[in-house]
Amino acid sequence: MDIRFEGKTVIVTGAARGVGRSLVHAFVDAGASGIVAADRDEAGLLETCAGHGEHVVPIVADISAVDGANSIVDTAVERFGGLDVCVNNAAVAPQQSFLDYSVEVWDTVYAVNCRGTFLMTQAAGRAMIKGERKGRIVNFSSGSAKTGGAGAAAYASSRAATEALGRVAAIALAPYDILVNTVSPGLIDTQPKPLPPGMKAGLEKRIPMLPLARAGEPEEVANVVLFLASEYSSYVTGAVWEVDGAAGVGSRAPKEILDEDIRYDWVTGKKRD
Repeated sequence: MDIRFEGKTVIVTGAARGVGRSLVHAFVDAGASGIVAADRDEAGLLETCAGHGEHVVPIVADISAVDGANSIVDTAVERFGGLDVCVNNAAVAPQQSFLDYSVEVWDTVYAVNCRGTFLMTQAAGRAMIKGERKGRIVNFSSGSAKTGGAGAAAYASSRAATEALGRVAAIALAPYDILVNTVSPGLIDTQPKPLPPGMKAGLEKRIPMLPLARAGEPEEVANVVLFLASEYSSYVTGAVWEVDGAAGVGSRAPKEILDEDIRYDWVTGKKRD
């Protein structure tokens, strides 16, 4: 499957680092004709866009503000004549203990993760409808939307909210041939240094398929996003795509328990020889 984006205009938010940077590079490699890379971090954004020419446009903007979200979408339309794909990757994830979680931090997380995703989805949808584009919108969630996590009260609940938003937007925009899906990554290794030993051990316990008992790579998330942003996803909308190595499925059972299950005959209730 050769996914290409010639003639397509793409927005990527949260593009200054990590998965967002990988997404920008992936769309460049896939031939996108115009890419608007957005973030609040100007220095990181310029690093992401360096060397990619005039068809990759950086814009410093705050997606949690109406003017900020609109300016990103307006830039895509004005520079490249329309909008085909909007990837809402930007998010914040500060950690605080539950009993000490401050209202200020809570509001900040929801402003970016929920309101920002809503504003970008709304603005992108309007532009796609006006331009009569069969658009694709890809939002982001997280495995913590289902599992929670110590210190992640605002982040985990905000990610669950973006999943619900994606389903609502998918229904609302379907009559206009605009598909809306959500990607839910697990732990993705965006740092040049190795994972701490404790985190690595935790992954080995949580992920049931041993070859996948590792952190994911940003490129592995980008591959799924490119599919959802392409014409190959023409029968997919309102869905949440888990990119977590099956971490959300359940912990891997010890080998002796698996061996015991294999020997058990669930029909007769007896052990096999």
